[in-house]
Amino acid sequence: MTDNGDVTFRKMLREWPVQTSLFSFGPVVLAAAQLLNGFYFGSTLTYHALFGVVMVAFAVLVTRHHLVTFRIRQLENESQNF
Repeated sequence: MTDNGDVTFRKMLREWPVQTSLFSFGPVVLAAAQLLNGFYFGSTLTYHALFGVVMVAFAVLVTRHHLVTFRIRQLENESQNF
């Protein structure tokens, strides 16, 4: 059986590039775009900053969920090989 050290973000990014990019980097890019939009048009940055914080927290939680899913699939594949 593998050790927990075998599951890394880099390994998950290599095996699931589209899913990892969308759920890990997409919300962060969206938050940055929203902040720039608020700054450019001169609106209240408080709401844009709160939106950014929520989106970054969402990205962290979804990335952790996908790491767990990736780990489970690795364990299932290893158990089938025995």
